Amino acid sequence: MGLFNHQERINRGQAVKATPSQPVQEIEMIVEYFDKTAESISITSNLEELQKLVSSSFGTGASMNFTSATPPFSINPRW
Repeated sequence: MGLFNHQERINRGQAVKATPSQPVQEIEMIVEYFDKTAESISITSNLEELQKLVSSSFGTGASMNFTSATPPFSINPRW
């Protein structure tokens, strides 16, 4: 019976620990609004992960949430 089999949970935890951390860098994003105003946002993130987030956001219309930023913020591509 799998109810008391904790091996799967242990293996998942090891897989998470084995993932190498991605290098991060300070990135400056320029956001230009429809009214042609622009603002600059500095983010410390992994460039590839940020590119995937922005691409996914514009493809689906979902907002980008930057929860690790100080203060945390979101960008909604629809507005």
